[in-house]
Amino acid sequence: MIKIRIPATTANLGCGFDCFGLALKLYLHLKIEVAGEGLQIQSNGEGASQFENSKNNLIWKAFNLALKKSGKKKIVKGLKINTLNEIPVTRGLGSSASAIIGGIYAASKLFNLKFSKNDILEIALSLEGHMDNIIPALVGGFALAYSSEKKSIKWEKIKIPDDLRALVAIPDFTLSTEKMRNVLPKKIPMADAIFNLSRSALFLKALRESDWTLLGEAMEDRLHQPYRASFIPGIEAMFSQVKKTGYAGIALSGSGPTVVSLTKKGMEDTISEIMKNAFFEAGVHCRILVLEPDSEGTKEIFAH
Repeated sequence: MIKIRIPATTANLGCGFDCFGLALKLYLHLKIEVAGEGLQIQSNGEGASQFENSKNNLIWKAFNLALKKSGKKKIVKGLKINTLNEIPVTRGLGSSASAIIGGIYAASKLFNLKFSKNDILEIALSLEGHMDNIIPALVGGFALAYSSEKKSIKWEKIKIPDDLRALVAIPDFTLSTEKMRNVLPKKIPMADAIFNLSRSALFLKALRESDWTLLGEAMEDRLHQPYRASFIPGIEAMFSQVKKTGYAGIALSGSGPTVVSLTKKGMEDTISEIMKNAFFEAGVHCRILVLEPDSEGTKEIFAH
């Protein structure tokens, strides 16, 4: 048996489309053991009804894919999975990535597969498709994802201020990641590419120097958010008002509909009120979570 926890993630962070990801202290807790035949799942917490008790379950699929990639001849016939999930499902907070990383990590530990971090990520990428979620889910912290000319996964973990806080406004509706991908253009103007390059560099400077006054501009984007904004009522007013505080940046979390604001400790009430009111005035109910970054990533939990 193994007990592990996997953090939620927020990806893109505006300017870092498909490159930037941040792990958050909001977790998927798993208890997994090989037993008997078939799949037995006991799900609790967020989206419990969506954790399929079938071979389509992402944890199960990831677990068996890890065994297959390791050269194990037999796929596990029976698995007991107990989940306690704190991560909102299909809201742009990496719930799929956490399930996939959890399944692969559990298989690696239970069968002593001795996977490296990059081994785990390569397997996860074949199921998830996006590095910016799976990398921080595994390694924690703020991660910059990129690939080599040979298409292998590469990443760098970048230090962030200790007093950084992430406020997430989670509306009461969902958006399909696939649909939100399909609304993006196949080509972008050179000016928009340059715009995002400059903002990405500014974002890293803001984090390195704890310069909160830069975040409003640093998290601006022209590659994906303008094409997705129409699907999220109230977002334009919210973005404008948060930026005006001068001490926070704001962006879609992943492809949405959750919105994330990064700010310094002490600004939580101000930013929360702006986010909640903007959604309310647009006729959208939401809940606000104030979260700290998770620095540990996926972790095995041992009983004391």
